[in-house]
Amino acid sequence: MNHSNPVTYHLGNDPQMLRASKAARESFRRFFNCVSQDFNRIVPACELSCVKVPFCDDFSDPDSDLEHMWIEQVDFDGIHVTGVLLNAPNKLRSVTEGDDVEIPLPQLDDWLCVINGVVYGGFTVQVIRSRMDAVERQRHDEAWELDFPPPESVNIPETSEAFEDAIATVLAQQIAADPASVHEVFDGGRTLLHMVSLFGRVKSVNVLLENNANVHATCDRGWTALDYARSLDWTDVMESLKQAGG
Repeated sequence: MNHSNPVTYHLGNDPQMLRASKAARESFRRFFNCVSQDFNRIVPACELSCVKVPFCDDFSDPDSDLEHMWIEQVDFDGIHVTGVLLNAPNKLRSVTEGDDVEIPLPQLDDWLCVINGVVYGGFTVQVIRSRMDAVERQRHDEAWELDFPPPESVNIPETSEAFEDAIATVLAQQIAADPASVHEVFDGGRTLLHMVSLFGRVKSVNVLLENNANVHATCDRGWTALDYARSLDWTDVMESLKQAGG
């Protein structure tokens, strides 16, 4: 991806862009499920993963410049999306390329990832591409160094059942070797059950529940695993947790 000029400007009341951003937020969990899979891989499957966020020097000033830029090294804690600013702002002075960034999920503009050369997401990008003629679109795609689908199409990644099975199997083996690992506490007071619930890994959730993971355990924020599952509307995870008394 060529990062020389991927900053975009558009009217804040553009109906197509607003619909595209809404679709991106509603499907963010599919993106984050893919990103979280790479947390368990030595070699990442995502060749590119980033989200687009609006930036402004002063959001209280309606005349202040607004730039929509991409962040990478994406993570999500149930409330905030974090990452590193991928672009150099054109006009803004409050942020610079390489800054650590944290925004609440409702402010997300878009997400995009590439797996095996296939571009997923890019809802607002597709709106922008749909407004270009063939030559402009070709130049745009060459700048990104990506093979986008037709402008009217947006790919959504599917959950990898093979990966979910593999992770659940490894987890079961880990617990068999060290039963206490079920109750291990990590950063922010989160347990394994908190984290796999956030990632949407229902098979791993079930392995933990079968091994007496505490469904009522709370993290430093006071959230249970059910709260984390609810943050991204993982309905199958929520059902398992509720059946376990969560």
